[in-house]
Amino acid sequence: MKNKIIIPLILIIVIVIGLFIFIDKKENHQSSASLPETQEKIKIAACPTCYELSKKLDLEKYQVIKTSSTAQSIALLESGRADMILAGRTLKPNEPQMDYLLIDDGYSFLSNQEITIFVDQLNDYNIYTDLDEKKLKQKFPIAKIQTVDNVYEYLDKGIIITSWENTNYNQAEIIRSIRGK
Repeated sequence: MKNKIIIPLILIIVIVIGLFIFIDKKENHQSSASLPETQEKIKIAACPTCYELSKKLDLEKYQVIKTSSTAQSIALLESGRADMILAGRTLKPNEPQMDYLLIDDGYSFLSNQEITIFVDQLNDYNIYTDLDEKKLKQKFPIAKIQTVDNVYEYLDKGIIITSWENTNYNQAEIIRSIRGK
């Protein structure tokens, strides 16, 4: 009689232990499968006008590659060494058209030749614009500014400041401005 009770009891204990082992292995497999894989950082090529903005990015998620120009950033994107770019200007006609997102309204600084100036050197130039003079004076150190109807008629007289929507690289060259010295 004892054997009739002991054999089924041992069988039940073995089944319960087997179920615990099976359930534990299944839970371990599911939890390890649901763990996120180590994800590579998104590589962002940033031109000089966007260095300050790039400092606000989460460096756990993004790797910032500082470039010397928007053109260099585009080259990195096209070669696959960057996933996206931060640029301070619109695309030129010879550059690839791509999806974009405007973070803020921007300005184009244009002239009859491509030059590099520091922002605090704007006082040294005659400025022509089709935008609100007061807003520009609040945003930039400008002494001599004149509102005109067609900024492109003043390319050889100084620097023009216009909106991105009015930027025409077929008529003008970009001013590469650098914040501070």
